Amino acid sequence: MGKFLFKLKESSIFQYSVIFIIIINAITIGVGTYDLDDLLSKIISILDYSITIFFVIEIIIRFIGEPKKKDFFKNGWNIFDTIIVFISLIPIPNNSSFLLLRLLRVFRVLRIISVVPELKKIIEALLGSVKRVFYVGLLLFIILYIYASIGSILFNLDAPDRWGDVGVSMITLFQVLTLSSWEQVMLPLQEIYWWAWIYFFSFIIICGITMLNLLIAILVDVVINQKKL
Repeated sequence: MGKFLFKLKESSIFQYSVIFIIIINAITIGVGTYDLDDLLSKIISILDYSITIFFVIEIIIRFIGEPKKKDFFKNGWNIFDTIIVFISLIPIPNNSSFLLLRLLRVFRVLRIISVVPELKKIIEALLGSVKRVFYVGLLLFIILYIYASIGSILFNLDAPDRWGDVGVSMITLFQVLTLSSWEQVMLPLQEIYWWAWIYFFSFIIICGITMLNLLIAILVDVVINQKKL
Protein backbone atom coordinates (compact mmCIF):
# COMPACT_ATOMS: atom_id res chain seq x y z
CA MET A 1 0.00 0.00 0.00
CA GLY A 2 2.78 2.39 0.97
CA LYS A 3 4.73 1.73 -2.23
CA PHE A 4 1.62 2.30 -4.34
CA LEU A 5 0.89 5.63 -2.62
CA PHE A 6 4.55 6.63 -2.95
CA LYS A 7 4.41 6.07 -6.71
CA LEU A 8 1.07 7.88 -6.82
CA LYS A 9 2.29 11.00 -5.02
CA GLU A 10 5.42 11.12 -7.14
CA SER A 11 3.51 10.75 -10.41
CA SER A 12 3.07 13.74 -12.70
CA ILE A 13 -0.68 13.08 -12.97
CA PHE A 14 -1.05 13.47 -9.22
CA GLN A 15 1.02 16.67 -9.22
CA TYR A 16 -0.93 18.20 -12.09
CA SER A 17 -4.22 17.22 -10.43
CA VAL A 18 -3.22 19.08 -7.28
CA ILE A 19 -2.24 22.15 -9.31
CA PHE A 20 -5.59 22.00 -11.15
CA ILE A 21 -7.57 21.82 -7.89
CA ILE A 22 -5.59 24.72 -6.41
CA ILE A 23 -6.42 26.82 -9.48
CA ILE A 24 -10.10 25.86 -9.16
CA ASN A 25 -9.89 26.83 -5.48
CA ALA A 26 -8.47 30.24 -6.42
CA ILE A 27 -11.28 30.76 -8.94
CA THR A 28 -13.99 29.83 -6.42
CA ILE A 29 -12.52 32.25 -3.88
CA GLY A 30 -12.57 35.04 -6.46
CA VAL A 31 -16.09 34.23 -7.66
CA GLY A 32 -17.29 34.09 -4.06
CA THR A 33 -16.48 37.78 -3.59
CA TYR A 34 -19.26 38.74 -6.03
CA ASP A 35 -22.96 39.00 -5.25
CA LEU A 36 -24.31 35.62 -6.37
CA ASP A 37 -27.77 34.10 -6.43
CA ASP A 38 -28.62 31.24 -4.09
CA LEU A 39 -27.90 28.50 -6.64
CA LEU A 40 -24.39 29.75 -7.46
CA SER A 41 -23.66 30.31 -3.78
CA LYS A 42 -24.58 26.69 -3.05
CA ILE A 43 -22.41 25.48 -5.95
CA ILE A 44 -19.46 27.51 -4.65
CA SER A 45 -20.05 26.13 -1.14
CA ILE A 46 -20.16 22.54 -2.43
CA LEU A 47 -16.98 23.12 -4.44
CA ASP A 48 -15.28 24.54 -1.35
CA TYR A 49 -16.13 21.48 0.73
CA SER A 50 -15.09 19.17 -2.11
CA ILE A 51 -11.75 20.94 -2.47
CA THR A 52 -11.18 20.70 1.28
CA ILE A 53 -11.84 16.94 1.17
CA PHE A 54 -9.48 16.58 -1.79
CA PHE A 55 -6.69 18.39 0.07
CA VAL A 56 -7.19 16.18 3.13
CA ILE A 57 -6.97 13.03 0.99
CA GLU A 58 -3.90 14.44 -0.77
CA ILE A 59 -2.08 15.07 2.54
CA ILE A 60 -2.98 11.57 3.75
CA ILE A 61 -1.64 10.04 0.51
CA ARG A 62 1.59 12.01 0.82
CA PHE A 63 2.00 11.03 4.48
CA ILE A 64 1.29 7.32 4.04
CA GLY A 65 3.33 7.26 0.83
CA GLU A 66 6.38 8.64 2.63
CA PRO A 67 8.82 5.74 3.24
CA LYS A 68 9.98 7.28 6.52
CA LYS A 69 7.16 9.07 8.30
CA LYS A 70 9.58 11.24 10.31
CA ASP A 71 10.95 12.67 7.07
CA PHE A 72 7.51 13.98 6.20
CA PHE A 73 7.64 16.49 9.06
CA LYS A 74 11.28 17.33 8.43
CA ASN A 75 10.21 18.98 5.19
CA GLY A 76 9.05 22.53 5.84
CA TRP A 77 6.80 22.52 2.78
CA ASN A 78 4.91 19.46 4.10
CA ILE A 79 4.33 21.23 7.40
CA PHE A 80 3.20 24.33 5.52
CA ASP A 81 0.67 22.32 3.46
CA THR A 82 -0.59 20.39 6.49
CA ILE A 83 -1.23 23.56 8.51
CA ILE A 84 -3.17 25.14 5.65
CA VAL A 85 -5.27 21.98 5.18
CA PHE A 86 -6.04 21.76 8.91
CA ILE A 87 -7.11 25.41 8.92
CA SER A 88 -9.47 24.59 6.05
CA LEU A 89 -11.13 21.91 8.20
CA ILE A 90 -12.29 24.46 10.78
CA PRO A 91 -16.04 25.06 10.24
CA ILE A 92 -16.71 28.70 9.44
CA PRO A 93 -20.25 30.08 9.88
CA ASN A 94 -21.31 33.02 7.71
CA ASN A 95 -20.66 35.45 10.50
CA SER A 96 -18.42 38.52 10.62
CA SER A 97 -16.92 37.34 13.92
CA PHE A 98 -15.31 34.46 12.01
CA LEU A 99 -13.82 36.78 9.41
CA LEU A 100 -10.23 35.82 10.35
CA LEU A 101 -10.87 32.12 9.74
CA ARG A 102 -12.49 32.95 6.40
CA LEU A 103 -9.46 34.98 5.45
CA LEU A 104 -7.13 32.14 6.43
CA ARG A 105 -8.84 29.88 3.91
CA VAL A 106 -7.69 32.19 1.17
CA PHE A 107 -4.13 31.07 1.94
CA ARG A 108 -4.93 27.68 0.41
CA VAL A 109 -4.01 29.35 -2.87
CA LEU A 110 -0.44 29.59 -1.53
CA ARG A 111 -0.20 25.82 -1.82
CA ILE A 112 0.62 26.36 -5.49
CA ILE A 113 4.09 27.37 -4.25
CA SER A 114 4.78 24.02 -2.62
CA VAL A 115 3.54 22.12 -5.68
CA VAL A 116 5.48 23.95 -8.39
CA PRO A 117 9.25 23.31 -7.99
CA GLU A 118 10.25 26.56 -9.70
CA LEU A 119 8.19 28.61 -7.25
CA LYS A 120 9.68 26.67 -4.34
CA LYS A 121 13.18 27.56 -5.53
CA ILE A 122 12.26 31.24 -5.72
CA ILE A 123 10.80 31.26 -2.19
CA GLU A 124 13.78 29.33 -0.83
CA ALA A 125 16.09 31.84 -2.49
CA LEU A 126 14.16 34.70 -0.90
CA LEU A 127 14.35 33.05 2.52
CA GLY A 128 18.05 32.42 2.01
CA SER A 129 18.62 36.10 1.34
CA VAL A 130 16.65 37.36 4.36
CA LYS A 131 19.75 38.06 6.45
CA ARG A 132 21.50 40.12 3.78
CA VAL A 133 18.28 41.84 2.76
CA PHE A 134 17.75 42.79 6.41
CA TYR A 135 21.10 44.58 6.56
CA VAL A 136 20.41 46.33 3.26
CA GLY A 137 17.03 47.37 4.65
CA LEU A 138 18.72 48.64 7.80
CA LEU A 139 21.15 50.68 5.71
CA LEU A 140 18.23 52.03 3.70
CA PHE A 141 16.46 53.04 6.93
CA ILE A 142 19.59 54.85 8.18
CA ILE A 143 19.87 56.81 4.93
CA LEU A 144 16.15 57.57 5.02
CA TYR A 145 16.44 58.78 8.62
CA ILE A 146 19.41 61.03 7.79
CA TYR A 147 17.64 62.60 4.82
CA ALA A 148 14.44 62.99 6.86
CA SER A 149 16.34 64.81 9.60
CA ILE A 150 18.02 67.09 7.06
CA GLY A 151 14.69 67.73 5.30
CA SER A 152 12.95 68.54 8.56
CA ILE A 153 15.68 71.04 9.51
CA LEU A 154 15.71 72.71 6.08
CA PHE A 155 12.03 72.73 5.10
CA ASN A 156 9.93 72.54 8.28
CA LEU A 157 9.08 76.25 8.25
CA ASP A 158 8.13 76.30 4.56
CA ALA A 159 6.06 73.10 4.46
CA PRO A 160 5.28 71.93 8.02
CA ASP A 161 2.61 69.51 6.78
CA ARG A 162 5.29 67.49 4.97
CA TRP A 163 8.47 68.34 6.90
CA GLY A 164 7.25 69.27 10.38
CA ASP A 165 9.25 66.56 12.17
CA VAL A 166 11.35 63.50 11.42
CA GLY A 167 8.38 61.13 11.38
CA VAL A 168 6.39 63.19 8.88
CA SER A 169 9.54 63.76 6.82
CA MET A 170 10.16 60.02 6.60
CA ILE A 171 6.63 59.49 5.31
CA THR A 172 7.18 62.24 2.73
CA LEU A 173 10.49 60.73 1.63
CA PHE A 174 8.90 57.31 1.39
CA GLN A 175 6.46 58.79 -1.12
CA VAL A 176 9.42 60.23 -3.00
CA LEU A 177 11.14 56.84 -2.85
CA THR A 178 8.15 55.19 -4.55
CA LEU A 179 8.34 57.91 -7.26
CA SER A 180 4.62 58.52 -6.75
CA SER A 181 3.97 62.19 -7.61
CA TRP A 182 7.32 63.02 -6.03
CA GLU A 183 7.64 66.14 -8.18
CA GLN A 184 4.71 67.63 -6.27
CA VAL A 185 6.86 67.41 -3.17
CA MET A 186 9.94 68.91 -4.80
CA LEU A 187 8.56 71.71 -7.02
CA PRO A 188 7.08 73.92 -4.23
CA LEU A 189 10.44 73.82 -2.45
CA GLN A 190 12.31 74.34 -5.72
CA GLU A 191 10.55 77.69 -6.09
CA ILE A 192 11.95 78.76 -2.72
CA TYR A 193 15.36 77.10 -2.76
CA TRP A 194 17.11 76.66 -6.11
CA TRP A 195 19.24 73.85 -4.67
CA ALA A 196 16.28 71.74 -3.52
CA TRP A 197 16.63 69.50 -6.59
CA ILE A 198 20.05 68.39 -5.37
CA TYR A 199 18.50 67.12 -2.14
CA PHE A 200 15.78 65.13 -3.92
CA PHE A 201 17.88 63.87 -6.82
CA SER A 202 20.63 62.61 -4.53
CA PHE A 203 18.06 60.87 -2.32
CA ILE A 204 16.39 59.14 -5.29
CA ILE A 205 19.72 58.07 -6.79
CA ILE A 206 21.06 56.68 -3.49
CA CYS A 207 17.90 55.02 -2.20
CA GLY A 208 15.68 54.50 -5.19
CA ILE A 209 18.29 53.28 -7.69
CA THR A 210 21.43 52.13 -5.88
CA MET A 211 19.69 50.34 -3.02
CA LEU A 212 17.16 48.70 -5.33
CA ASN A 213 19.93 47.39 -7.57
CA LEU A 214 21.76 46.12 -4.49
CA LEU A 215 18.68 44.16 -3.38
CA ILE A 216 18.31 42.67 -6.86
CA ALA A 217 22.01 41.73 -6.88
CA ILE A 218 21.60 39.91 -3.55
CA LEU A 219 18.60 37.93 -4.77
CA VAL A 220 20.30 37.03 -8.05
CA ASP A 221 23.43 35.91 -6.17
CA VAL A 222 21.38 33.67 -3.86
CA VAL A 223 19.50 32.10 -6.78
CA ILE A 224 22.75 31.41 -8.66
CA ASN A 225 24.36 29.85 -5.59
CA GLN A 226 21.32 27.63 -5.04
CA LYS A 227 21.53 26.36 -8.60
CA LYS A 228 25.18 25.42 -8.04
CA LEU A 229 24.31 23.34 -5.01
